[in-house]
Amino acid sequence: MKIAASVLTALSLAQYGLCDDLFTYDEEKATRNVYGPKDWEDVDCDDTKNCPGWPDRWDISHFTVDQNDCRWCPKGASRKCSEHHQSPIALTREWADEGSEKYDVCRDQHWMKYDDSSCSWEDLEKDSFTIERHTLKLSQPVEYSDKIKAGYRLDCEGSRGRRFGRIDFSWGFNAWFYLNFMDIKIPSEHTQNGKRYTAEVQHAHFFEVPADQARNLNEMGTVSVFLQAEENYPPYPHLDRMLCAWRLAEDKIRKSCGLESISDPYPSCFQPSTEDEEAQRERRTTEQQPVHNRTSFSNYMKEHHPRGERIQMDEENFHPEPDMTDNEYHEFVQKESRRNLYEQRHYPFHAYQILIDCRTEYYFRYHGTTTVPPCYATVPDVYGELDGHENTNHWRVMKDPIRIAMRQKHEMERLLRERIDPTKCVKDTAAKVDETTGEVYAARPLQEQDKSHMSRFCWCPFWKSKWAEDRAW
Repeated sequence: MKIAASVLTALSLAQYGLCDDLFTYDEEKATRNVYGPKDWEDVDCDDTKNCPGWPDRWDISHFTVDQNDCRWCPKGASRKCSEHHQSPIALTREWADEGSEKYDVCRDQHWMKYDDSSCSWEDLEKDSFTIERHTLKLSQPVEYSDKIKAGYRLDCEGSRGRRFGRIDFSWGFNAWFYLNFMDIKIPSEHTQNGKRYTAEVQHAHFFEVPADQARNLNEMGTVSVFLQAEENYPPYPHLDRMLCAWRLAEDKIRKSCGLESISDPYPSCFQPSTEDEEAQRERRTTEQQPVHNRTSFSNYMKEHHPRGERIQMDEENFHPEPDMTDNEYHEFVQKESRRNLYEQRHYPFHAYQILIDCRTEYYFRYHGTTTVPPCYATVPDVYGELDGHENTNHWRVMKDPIRIAMRQKHEMERLLRERIDPTKCVKDTAAKVDETTGEVYAARPLQEQDKSHMSRFCWCPFWKSKWAEDRAW
């Protein structure tokens, strides 16, 4: 643990123990055990079962995260790192320009096919929406069962079993990536051709393949979609639906802490007006839903690493063929193309609804890291070189943003700005907050691009998109 010259605040002492390192996006609020982006490599985790400074866990049977791989390699700075692939980076379409020195050919041969999770909206609405210090999160829920050896399993059983959402990356992967959680980062962490967007929706996946079947170990994949707020633009209904779920999660925490509900209403969201009404609603919810010993996938990993326990994945997860044939995918896309993106209802819920609604198959791809401590990645060896893409986060960032309303931008910022710690019942956010405008900044600064990122832009010369918007472009 690094000992900084600044004084540890009373708030940090009251909220967390001296051994609980944290990270912040605001360098001015860095303290003895709260580290700004320049010092994230010093965020220690002595107890991986309860480590607030490492908020995301990936420990399943063939996966280990046991060291801090953050490095400070800022874009444009005089300080240079050795070979690295820290994220995020500045994305540019020059990667596909054969006349550019940044050109590298994309070898992908098809779009990213995706299969839905067995989790319904009602499954997720129970307690999968959480407001973390650094992000708005939607986790895949898991439950304990004494009927299985592993102990924990996905708490969503559909007609075809308990299935994680999954996605098929082209070129170099012999199996599917499985959905772990979804984060909304505010603002976007990546930029495209110099533009930073309002937010970035990151779908984080794990690669559940044993070592004897995989070319490389400990791989993960993140698929991102940009959100861009526009004046006088209608709200994106799917985002409104999620914002209402996060507001409900916020209200539950405030009530458990003895705090009043947020007084500012949000259109179409539940807004408790009296204690009696709230009590009635809670009773109706309890009566209608069975009681589970539930937790999020990430929290399960925090609680059970490194004792060797794992989450059980039903055989239905490992069918090699996608749910739909190419023709069925084409029909599905055509149906989605005809649907007005701003209809007021999205039924049934799809784990990749945001990926569907960005209406493009083309993306930027590169080898990188996660963007919060421990910045999971391969650390260069003693010679400053990287060994393949073992221990890599494979990024796929879609080229087109989804446009949203300004009120949605403001509400995402408010949820993060006014976050209440559920155990200490005080305000606590890692975001940098502009006290004048109320805007929040919870994005890791851009990192310098290196050859180890193996950056490419994959677009129409490589395959023909099914989306009319792509074909017109």
